[in-house]
Amino acid sequence: MNTLLERRQRLLGQRMPLFYAEPVHIVRGEGVWLYEASGKRYMDMYNNVPCVGHANPRVVAAMQTQAGTLNVHSRYLHEGILDYAERLTGLHAEPLSRAVFCCTGTEASEIALLMARAATGGRGIICSDAGYHGNSTEVRRLSRRGAAESPEIRAIPYPQRYRPLESASEAELSELYLDRVRQAIADFAEHEVPFAGMFLCSLLFNEGLPDIPAGFMAGAAEIVREAGGVFIADEVQAGFCRSGNWWGYETSGFVPDIVTMGKPMGAGLPLAGVAARPELVDVFRDKTGYFNTFASSPLQAAVGTAVLDELEHRDLLGNTIAQCP
Repeated sequence: MNTLLERRQRLLGQRMPLFYAEPVHIVRGEGVWLYEASGKRYMDMYNNVPCVGHANPRVVAAMQTQAGTLNVHSRYLHEGILDYAERLTGLHAEPLSRAVFCCTGTEASEIALLMARAATGGRGIICSDAGYHGNSTEVRRLSRRGAAESPEIRAIPYPQRYRPLESASEAELSELYLDRVRQAIADFAEHEVPFAGMFLCSLLFNEGLPDIPAGFMAGAAEIVREAGGVFIADEVQAGFCRSGNWWGYETSGFVPDIVTMGKPMGAGLPLAGVAARPELVDVFRDKTGYFNTFASSPLQAAVGTAVLDELEHRDLLGNTIAQCP
């Protein structure tokens, strides 16, 4: 084990993140189980990528069949990606009817930012002070430290009832946090930064799944739209049936303008995307000319479809609801 760790540090760097004081050498996965090189078995209670289980037979078969048939970039016609886009957007709220595909959650966040700014002509983005939306230079700014370094980002205290801004009723508390949204928008105006929108995980996963005061998300979306911005919901960790609904925004009681998706979409194959209102996608396409060599591919479509098949055929949404109190 020490030899493997030393080799890893030599080749990948001393500070590459690694779980546990005594690292685990995983060599195989099956369903909910992970197997160490010694043969010891662990139940995987953490991994947020293989949402339909490790080495899922349906997903593996789809991946193998499509890779053995055709995989090209997005600049050819192929009905598979259209079928997948139609099915995926059909699971979203009605306004979110067009999709842009990519490979990672970070890329999805970048697309969402580009889309919001292209559509509004603004630059200013409001985020949570404890959020996480990816690792690119721009997306890393959507955090407390990053916001402090950027005149185009304002981080507000994330809404919660456990350690609230002050002691108040739930309705009053929601309004206190909404005031922080209004203040951020006003601060952009004061500093002559045109407003573009707000970017939050719909369930505030990285913030610790706090008890969000009722009405905050819907109220924030309304305030943002009234100010000429768009509301971006990060569903990378919240989506795909994890909350008792297909999407975290359903659980939180609002409809966003743009949604980012990732991690579980491909059950391990790099697949991520954005769903949004048609006019937002059209402006984004027109102004950016965005393309991604490895996205919107037949392989992504086949695997993404297999994940949806598995979620639906095994009624994993129903199982999630059954397990949620």
